[in-house]
Amino acid sequence: MQLQLKKVLNRVHPLKGFVYADVRLVEGKRGPYIEATITERRGSQGTCGKCGEKGPCYDHLPQRRFLFVPLWALTVVLLYCPRRVDCKTCGPRVEAILRHPLK
Repeated sequence: MQLQLKKVLNRVHPLKGFVYADVRLVEGKRGPYIEATITERRGSQGTCGKCGEKGPCYDHLPQRRFLFVPLWALTVVLLYCPRRVDCKTCGPRVEAILRHPLK
């Protein structure tokens, strides 16, 4: 039975409202690390970065890299394009990324 990194991440740390789209082991200058691309789950709404309310999304920002919890002493990097949320209260805002464990 082959163990796949995507299955391990889904089992160990599922992200509510997001899916792991692509997970790979990359050879970097400082050694190997895991790089996981995440995308929003189909039909999920974004969370306003100011007030925390859910709202519809209309755009994406450029891809960003977030350090994640290491796995087997390997650095894990998440790649994600944050969404712009059309909040009823605050107006257009970037979604609250820190409400999800993507630091």
